[in-house]
Amino acid sequence: MAQPARKLRGGKHIAHLLFYITIKKAKASQEPATSRGISKKRSEIRKTTSRKERKKYEEMAKHHKPKHPKGRRSGPPRGARKRQRRRQRKRVSFITAKQPLPPFFLFMAQHRPGLRKSNPHWTAVETVKKLGKIWHKQPEDDKEMYKEQAAQLRRKKQKRKAQVRA
Repeated sequence: MAQPARKLRGGKHIAHLLFYITIKKAKASQEPATSRGISKKRSEIRKTTSRKERKKYEEMAKHHKPKHPKGRRSGPPRGARKRQRRRQRKRVSFITAKQPLPPFFLFMAQHRPGLRKSNPHWTAVETVKKLGKIWHKQPEDDKEMYKEQAAQLRRKKQKRKAQVRA
């Protein structure tokens, strides 16, 4: 992975980059090299260049116009827009109306706190498995109460839908 360009002393960041680009172009015709090799050659050449030549690169940097000027950025930092779009999509999915709870979920909501108190070391999965076993052992008369509650919730939901459509 390439290292990020660091700002040289005196703020000569762009001059350094232009110097690097010219070396890279000159060496490209000879042989393909790795970035480490180019970096070594660049530092050797930079040490041996005269002040006059360095001034030339600094002048080039003064006249250089970047593609994206720093002052023009008005939006959030890079990558933030994607995150915002993802969040908006998720929010939209949560706005949709939820289904009424089935009888087993109503049973779990009532019995889970007691089971969690008596067995605090259990994981959520173990708790739900035990609740499922208890539900299956329940006689139909006890289950009927939860089924009636679920039916009431469904009727309320249908009434709300009818009111919204009207």
